[in-house]
Amino acid sequence: MVTGSQQLVDDFEQLQSSLELYPKINIVKTDGQPPDNYEIEFTLRGYIKDANGTVSIGNTHRVQISLPFGYPHFAPTVKPLTHIFHPDVDPAAIRIADRWQQNPSLADLVLYIGEMICGHTYSLNDPFNQEAADWYQEHQGNLPLDSLSIATIEESSQEIDSLVDDTFASLGLETDDFLEPVKEFSPADVEHIQMLIEHKQLFEATQALTEITEQFQEREVIQENIDKGMKKAEQLFALAEQLEDLGKFDEAVDVVDNLFEVCVDMPGSDSLRSRLQQEFSLALRSPGNSAEEQSEDSLIVPKKDKTKKKSSAKKKQKQVAPAPRPRLKFKPKIPLQIILSATVLLAICIGAISFYFKDQNILSRSQANILKSQLLIDKKQFETAQGTLYEAKKSLSGLTVLRFKKGEMESEIEKLLTSKELDEGLKGHVLYQGKYIPSAMAQSLRELATLTEQAKSLVDQKNPADALTLYRQAFFYAQKNKLSDNVAELEAIIKSLELQQTLTLAEQAELGKNWQGAAETYRKALELSSSLSDPKTATAITSRLTAATFRHELNMSKETFTQEQWQETIVKLEHAQRLIDSNPDVVSVKERRDLHRLLVNARLYGILSSARDAYNQKNWANAITEYRKAVSLLEQERDNFEGHLDESISKIKKTVLMVQIAMTQEKVLLAENQDNLQEALRHSKEIQRRIKNSPFKNDPSVEDVQRRITQQIATKEEQIAHNKKIVWLEEHFEEIFRSNYPTFRGSQLHSPNAALLRKVDDKSIFIITCTEKSQGTSSRLELNYMYDEGTGKWSVYTGE
Repeated sequence: MVTGSQQLVDDFEQLQSSLELYPKINIVKTDGQPPDNYEIEFTLRGYIKDANGTVSIGNTHRVQISLPFGYPHFAPTVKPLTHIFHPDVDPAAIRIADRWQQNPSLADLVLYIGEMICGHTYSLNDPFNQEAADWYQEHQGNLPLDSLSIATIEESSQEIDSLVDDTFASLGLETDDFLEPVKEFSPADVEHIQMLIEHKQLFEATQALTEITEQFQEREVIQENIDKGMKKAEQLFALAEQLEDLGKFDEAVDVVDNLFEVCVDMPGSDSLRSRLQQEFSLALRSPGNSAEEQSEDSLIVPKKDKTKKKSSAKKKQKQVAPAPRPRLKFKPKIPLQIILSATVLLAICIGAISFYFKDQNILSRSQANILKSQLLIDKKQFETAQGTLYEAKKSLSGLTVLRFKKGEMESEIEKLLTSKELDEGLKGHVLYQGKYIPSAMAQSLRELATLTEQAKSLVDQKNPADALTLYRQAFFYAQKNKLSDNVAELEAIIKSLELQQTLTLAEQAELGKNWQGAAETYRKALELSSSLSDPKTATAITSRLTAATFRHELNMSKETFTQEQWQETIVKLEHAQRLIDSNPDVVSVKERRDLHRLLVNARLYGILSSARDAYNQKNWANAITEYRKAVSLLEQERDNFEGHLDESISKIKKTVLMVQIAMTQEKVLLAENQDNLQEALRHSKEIQRRIKNSPFKNDPSVEDVQRRITQQIATKEEQIAHNKKIVWLEEHFEEIFRSNYPTFRGSQLHSPNAALLRKVDDKSIFIITCTEKSQGTSSRLELNYMYDEGTGKWSVYTGE
């Protein structure tokens, strides 16, 4: 039995394989290992609706496909991510339930959505979008706007070295070398990811880890480290934005600096830091912020002192002319002790004012941190809130003049630190229906409650079938999340509804062409009907069960047919045929004809597949036998296909001819490798005769083979003729040398060697050498000898 995880893996691989043939559809993004959430992009012409309400044609569309728990028994949810204008699409969902019941295949569903987008498929009855339905009805003449074209695989241009390669090309039986090899996992990939983590490049590390589909030992630890870092970075990012909204730009800049210590490639972090630095600089230059921009030390100088200094300066500036000489007056003498006392008192006042402003600043920051921590608690950022409160508490130790306010502030901080909400939050608990429970359980219960409420609403609306579907989803969800109390309650509800809805579900499954579901449900209904005394009801259910099982087998065989699993397809179709042998009237004549034609095609492609395997292994005899079986099968079925098989029969017969040529050509190459030109020539002429006697001799590809074979024959015949001349020269070398060099008549001649120098028009010029022994010495003799094709005579070549 296929597990849920394996099902997701298989569907992902099948989807990738299918989309290689459709370049207009791409997988943009996946989530999960294996993927259970897809983002798909369609580069197709399809209607869209702009923000201003104008309907136009868009070229790029995106959708999100989520696979629920219980998949594939429960249909995926499909949501548009762009403004697709279609009768079966609203902003929150795309209607695919009926399609899924007919064909629960993820790859086919993606292609079906593409057909919807370009206008091949749409429903005008009970549409999701009535405006779109009216538009499509009005513009039916323009539809479809586009089509899903299968990619053309172009063969690489290369020089063909032999006729065997040409034969492969003419048959379309090339090897699949054009497929790119799958990238293999290596330890270097893990080292690269660990290096990224060390350099705080967590976002890039996440993408690199996602690209590795294999499991390895350190994967969980690496994923955990990345998740922790990204979570902290996201919290710091959010806090910086909050401080920006509060106008605390200096604190926000510090938070962003902390963020970069955790993650240097957080999306949006560079722009956030740049924006905050600009806002902080503007705040520093603003006149209204002059008091805030001063350091704590500057706070000891009251503004009124500055005013006095300015007024004093103005007074000095007004003294243009020298003052009149004052009259002598009696000035009382102030005691030094009073002056010193006043000075000390003034210093104490100034110091007190300085400490007051410093303490006031500490209290303001502590109060701001308390408010920030309350905000963080509301946002469930409990650890950050606790750290902020400890920071506020620590800062209160610096109070001096306003120390009396420390107790009140500490009490408020302690109240938050010891609050049940923070304490439970730090434990990972949240408040749910008056009780603190783990946040994961609370989230599970909320999602479960949403499902059950929707199911109850459907029951109230007299829609028990959909209600049962939701209850089942809720049941599986409760099991998965170990909500034992809810599992028992849901199981009781499901059993009650199943008892009522068995036959209704079977009929609905038939209407939706969900034949497997219909067969299973009719099987349950048959068990329930065993207690009935009316045999007609059981007979009717049995007939419907047979028909549903037949149609399910037929659909499954179509899937295996598209996957080129010929033998499995044949087994399924033969089983479907046996189901209706005793009662063929349970299905229509068209369905029986479709079964027979699909069975013939499966057998044909199975035979052709075996023939191709034999051809690839150069097992020529088996290949020819299999191709002839294919011809025989098609000729037997010619009447059932109303003459549509003639072209296929002709192509396969031509293939048989080309395989025979390839087989003989291999013999040609073998003879050539053994320097047996006579045998090679004989086989080449055999190919020539076979083509001449073939009905395909006027076919362009066959004519091309014939032309090259003729050239090969001419070349071989010429080479054989030259070889004969060389043999003649080596056999008659003594006669030639002695007749042309009379001085060597008494010498011993041996070791002849002849070779073709060149050919000029119809004259062939050879060089012949030998060794001459005379009186104990040896010398090499050489002579150029010419053969005239026109006269058939030999003569010495003088170079003229």
